[in-house]
Amino acid sequence: MNTTIATLKNPANVMAPRILLLASLRWPIAARLAIAFTALGCRVEAMCPRQHPVAKTRVIRKIYSYNFLNPLASLRRAIVSAAPDIVIPCDDNAALNLSRLYETLCVESSDRALASLITRSLGSPAACVLATSRGALMALAAEEKVRVPSTAVVSAADELNPWFERNGFPAAIKIDCTWGGLGVAIVHDQKQARLVFEHMAAAPAFGKSVARTLLDRDPVPLLNLLTPTKRTITLQKFISGAPANRAVACWQGRVLGGISVEALKTQHPTGPATVVRVIENNEMATAAERLVRRLGLSGLWGLDFILEAHTGAAYFIEMNPRATPICHLALPGGKNLPAALYTQLTGIAPLTPPLTIAAEVIAMFPGEWHRQPASSYLRTHYHDVPWEEPELIKDCLNKPWAERGLLARCWARMRPKSIRKSLQRKIQTAIKIPNVVKIIPQSTSEYPNVKTFETLKEVSGSGETTKLLG
Repeated sequence: MNTTIATLKNPANVMAPRILLLASLRWPIAARLAIAFTALGCRVEAMCPRQHPVAKTRVIRKIYSYNFLNPLASLRRAIVSAAPDIVIPCDDNAALNLSRLYETLCVESSDRALASLITRSLGSPAACVLATSRGALMALAAEEKVRVPSTAVVSAADELNPWFERNGFPAAIKIDCTWGGLGVAIVHDQKQARLVFEHMAAAPAFGKSVARTLLDRDPVPLLNLLTPTKRTITLQKFISGAPANRAVACWQGRVLGGISVEALKTQHPTGPATVVRVIENNEMATAAERLVRRLGLSGLWGLDFILEAHTGAAYFIEMNPRATPICHLALPGGKNLPAALYTQLTGIAPLTPPLTIAAEVIAMFPGEWHRQPASSYLRTHYHDVPWEEPELIKDCLNKPWAERGLLARCWARMRPKSIRKSLQRKIQTAIKIPNVVKIIPQSTSEYPNVKTFETLKEVSGSGETTKLLG
């Protein structure tokens, strides 16, 4: 760990901002932000589950353990110990926990300084809950004259047909408090819609909850089963077009900077983007400004849109109360969200501006590799690999967390060897990644039920930071 970086990057009279990253899911977002903030001269610490990708970086100063059984207590301890200038959630559940901690502090009328820090970090803690309540969020956006699809909250299957008679098919059915593109289904007729609704409205199956707890080594699915809550389901008119995202850095209802992208490839039909094109879209930028101002937001937030195929109109469909996968990108023209927050916290621009990505199309790492190891985008466009962090690269190319445990490994060994050998022959010569690793996947998009990856961790000792597939 480089203990002198804050001194080198900042003038003598400016203290390095202290950043606390929060993560409850093992997404790589926190790791990429840790690298970006440290490059600006910030002191970065994180609260996360064990073996999180952020722990594989060399820039993180301290890791605080995330307690799945008592998340608010562990969150409170981490904030008190870190004494950060700002707390940044890196997944939706972490943002909701931060909002719940704020509510607890308000009820107890205790630790006003901690409550004030949460407000400083989020702007409006209540907005985190609103962001996961799709019906209420769409209604508020419509009040701000933001273009939104027809949306309605439904509580019974009998309410489906009248809505479909008015809005037609296809349509999206969504569950509140879900993220990462999960909890969303596209339906094309009334029979399918009723089946999906009944499935979403039902409590999680006991066997599935137990399996997820064992495979993920995470008690939350089982705890949710033992303490069930009513699921809020929303219908939304399907807009045919390209997914798009706008990430913003904001402060007390004012947008400090933003990045807009169009998704060229996604992990799955409703999932996160794996290849993006950087765009300028005034309607998306204006919508973000209106919502940030209305909600009084601070920190890093993300907004999801659909760019209608025939008109190009930007339909706002969701909001993420946390940093999104594009937040760490440093683009030309001063489009750098961590730098915007740094300037807000210190009153000065970073002494050493980070290198920018002068590319219109960006393949996101590791998303595009996991989507398709033989993707042409990995060869012909900029691949956003953190070359300076080889251990993080190895971790990102490893099997998904749920497939690393003993039970998952035993299950993988019982699969037909013929499928495994066929996949190895098909992929082993498809890609060549110099100076990093050799990878032989055991899955492709043609075999969606085979999810395990075999990774040979042969990292070159040269430490050379070269462009991927150059």
